Amino acid sequence: MSQIVQDERVGLASPWSQRHVAFSANLGTFGLCDGLITPLGKAHRAGSVIVNRALSSPARAEDARRDCLANQGVNCCACMKRCLADAITADGHDKVRCMEFVFQQIPVIKSHYGIDVYACGLCQTGVPCTDGVPRMPST
Repeated sequence: MSQIVQDERVGLASPWSQRHVAFSANLGTFGLCDGLITPLGKAHRAGSVIVNRALSSPARAEDARRDCLANQGVNCCACMKRCLADAITADGHDKVRCMEFVFQQIPVIKSHYGIDVYACGLCQTGVPCTDGVPRMPST
């Protein structure tokens, strides 16, 4: 498990965020649950490679939450409804509540699947941004 730090601005955080690397490379924007919404959706894993070379990068979105329907004033909040930990509200993602819930799943996952990991991800699936950037509803 990677080290978790308490950041004054964002609360719990990893010293290296694959989602933020992907955002910096203009691959997507963040949803209400902090998942990265890409043109192919947010049900994905991201990775990065560090190189010692200057590379060009496209300009990233001005609004880091541009593609989230809730951020656009639409009463979506589908990720909030899917969260078993009640860690997502209209104000955003409670990382402490989320972390406590997923860590409680370790014994369940180990007993069912024989692996010692934590997981959830329900807020990433079965929502309008699962498979792509959601479209604004027609008025």
